[in-house]
Amino acid sequence: MVQTLIDGFKNFVEKEYTCHMGTMTELVEKGQDPDYFIVSCIDSRSNPGTIFHPAPGTFFAHKAMGAIVRPYRQGTALAAALQFALEHNKVREIIILGHTSCGAIQAMVSGIDDEEISSFLDVARHGLEKARQKCGESCTLEALHRHAEEEIILESAENIKQYPSVTRALKGGRVNIRPWLFDMENGTLLEYNENKKQFLEIMDKESL
Repeated sequence: MVQTLIDGFKNFVEKEYTCHMGTMTELVEKGQDPDYFIVSCIDSRSNPGTIFHPAPGTFFAHKAMGAIVRPYRQGTALAAALQFALEHNKVREIIILGHTSCGAIQAMVSGIDDEEISSFLDVARHGLEKARQKCGESCTLEALHRHAEEEIILESAENIKQYPSVTRALKGGRVNIRPWLFDMENGTLLEYNENKKQFLEIMDKESL
């Protein structure tokens, strides 16, 4: 069952170690210097290591169901990772990367009967309530799901500002926080536009 992973590792070694254009040897010798810290969902279809086709050393990564960022608490994996990335590696961009057809958000909308999962998702209930208000009384479950995906990305973007390392970096003008949504159905990437109060496509697929 693991042969797929082993074959992939062989391809990685061939490209990044053996090939003259490989980067891993240099990264090991000189150290890493990522520009980005990406918080993404655990969904295998929206893995930033796949959809952005990044070179090794491009970004730090943190994964959580629904790309949900909990309010700050000292000693968590995310708090420590952000501290390391911002204070010791001077990351310049934090991206909250949600996606459409998110199973975690669907579980919240439908009220999943699984205490282990629901206890984690409960922290994002405020985002779901905002989505219900925006969607209105005649809202379909599909529309509510989409609104919730967007609102929870925005809520996570606000929560991450509470982390001390992020607060300091924001005050110093050293970092940007970008709420992004990967539309899996249409193959588009959207970013929240604060002025227009909506998610807009970052690029036009026809220009690719």
